[in-house]
Amino acid sequence: MQKIFIIFAILILSLTVQAQMKMRNLQTISDDPADSAKTETNNSSTSTASFVELNNVGVQKALVEKNYAQAVEFFTKAVNAQSDCFRCKFNLGRSLLMMDKTDDAIKIFNELIAVNPNSSDVYSSLGEAFYKKELVDESLGYFRKSIKLNPNDAVTLANYALSLCRGEKYAEALENLDKAIKLQPDFVEAYSNKGYALFRAGRQKDALETLKKAEKLNPNVAQVQNNLGVVLDYFGKKEDAKKHYMEAVRLKPDYGEGICNLAVSYLQNGDREAAYQQLKTLEKVDVAMAEQLRNLIWSKYIVDASNVKPKN
Repeated sequence: MQKIFIIFAILILSLTVQAQMKMRNLQTISDDPADSAKTETNNSSTSTASFVELNNVGVQKALVEKNYAQAVEFFTKAVNAQSDCFRCKFNLGRSLLMMDKTDDAIKIFNELIAVNPNSSDVYSSLGEAFYKKELVDESLGYFRKSIKLNPNDAVTLANYALSLCRGEKYAEALENLDKAIKLQPDFVEAYSNKGYALFRAGRQKDALETLKKAEKLNPNVAQVQNNLGVVLDYFGKKEDAKKHYMEAVRLKPDYGEGICNLAVSYLQNGDREAAYQQLKTLEKVDVAMAEQLRNLIWSKYIVDASNVKPKN
């Protein structure tokens, strides 16, 4: 009888926006002096124009170009030009968070809380930061503070739900995701995360139905395509699953989980060469994940992914 070794659960249900949470929007500043005066103390019109322009160029770099390193440079210059610019500092913290400079981001967010202890956006950002650090209790605490200040923030509710999932509190997570969807019915990431939570909770059929709703809202989200592939793979529909993995990678060529799952799909069909091509791509994206995939490709036995329970 052939012996089967379970190497690792390669099929992964991915989270949203940077494989984690929904990104909170950065904040532009109007060049209208009256608008600037609402949030900033202006020493001169020249100074105001300078930090406003620097901040708004930073937002452009981050949101449009996805160049967070350059965004940090512009936000830092904006803060240097206007030290009490709350929005500039908030945007700086958000961009540092997107660059995985989590401790630096936390430092800035704490400084902002000292200035304005009633900022729900900052508390929510701290929740995200501690989620990145895998400190669940701290993450949940900050999200709860944010929700107390603004209970109708769909983004915070959805991200809070992911932190609850990490603590395996799926029922509460689903409750908050339903609230987010009620507030924002076209919130694709909330549907995707709900599918994730349902799958983790053992409700695979409901997960599939929910992910199909997410795909209907927007078929061009890589995480949704990947998650559909995972659930379909669970039900043994491997060819359909592979199509979704391929679409996920097409939409987001540097999507590690999608690349990895596509490689496993090829392995299931006995196409080791195609899997190896995905490995070469993955090596440029995620070295640690690529090493796991390499071990799987060249191992003697390959476990049927439909029989593997996904890991948190």
